[in-house]
This record gives sequence, C-alpha cells and structure tokens, in this order.
Amino acid sequence: MDPVFTLQWPEYVVCERLQKLCPRSEGYSTYIPVSRQEKGVDITLLHRSSSKRRAITIQVKASRTYMGTPPKRKTTVRYNYYTWFNRFVPSPDADYFALIGFYPREADQTTKIGPSWYHDCTLLFSYSEISALMDNCMTVGGKPDPMFGFAFKRLGFNYAYTRGDFTRSGKDYAKHLIDKKIHELKRG
Repeated sequence: MDPVFTLQWPEYVVCERLQKLCPRSEGYSTYIPVSRQEKGVDITLLHRSSSKRRAITIQVKASRTYMGTPPKRKTTVRYNYYTWFNRFVPSPDADYFALIGFYPREADQTTKIGPSWYHDCTLLFSYSEISALMDNCMTVGGKPDPMFGFAFKRLGFNYAYTRGDFTRSGKDYAKHLIDKKIHELKRG
C-alpha cells in the first residue's frame, strides 16, 4: 500500500488563497511540511528574487462559523455569522497566523450543496499582533477567556471582535482580512 499524504481543508484553502494573491509569476511559492508533527508552522511562503530568497512561515487556526440569531431588542447588535476559536499560545516559529472560518454563501439556500456553496473568512495577523490579541483575551469579568471570536454581516465589512474582548467594543478587524493584509506579508 502506498503512503497517503493528506492536507487539512483549512490549510488547503489558505494555500490556495496565497497562490492567487502571491503568484508564481512574482516569484512566490507555497510549501507545506510533510510531517504533521511539525509544530507551529503549517505553510511556508517562499519569495525568490534575483538577489535573495525570503521565507515566511504561517500557522493556520480554523473555526466553525455559527449563524446569528435575530435580536429580541432593537438596540442589540447582531451579526449574520460568528466564529469561535480556542485561545492558544502563539508559536514563535510562525511569522503570521491565519484565522479561518467557513460559512455558507446563502443561509436560506435549500438546493443541493456543493463545495462552491461555502465561502471562507480569513484574517491574517503577525506574530506580535496575535500575541497581543491572546494576551488581552479576557471575559467581561476580567478573567482569561478560553475562547475568542469575530462576527460579521457580510465579508469585508465590519469584522467585529466579539468574544475575548472584555470591553465588548466590537472593534473592527476588517483590515486584517487576508486580501487586505497581503501587501504587508509581501513586504515582510
């Protein structure tokens, strides 16, 4: 029997996105570790230029995405989708962290579902940004929260930090969407 190599779906989706945003024609290549035992690094993005080579390591964290429920009061702010991640200790081996959640394109669709029915929302954080987020991940009572999450109505607009933000300010993290943050990663 031949050995089989598999790649987790969230990592595959992030690799696919990186290949579109950082094309081979610009000198980029994406690599994944062969061993699932490699801690802290899920993807390596390599950039080759005539004068140098630079590698950027990325760790992928995936979340389920939950549908929002209609509010009981008009003053309550609700979102269409919510992500929910386990709090983690960022690995210093990773330069960036991709937080990815999958959600249905149309929540009320009743026809047959295929892979194209799902979209992903992917946030990209540098090591220092994710470390600060994890350090400040607290409950309203000021205790460390074991979970954190983001919420949005539609991708690209007001990607609010919900769980883990002890002030519950709903700070917008849309600037961390991978499509908007890729320029920073390329400058690296």
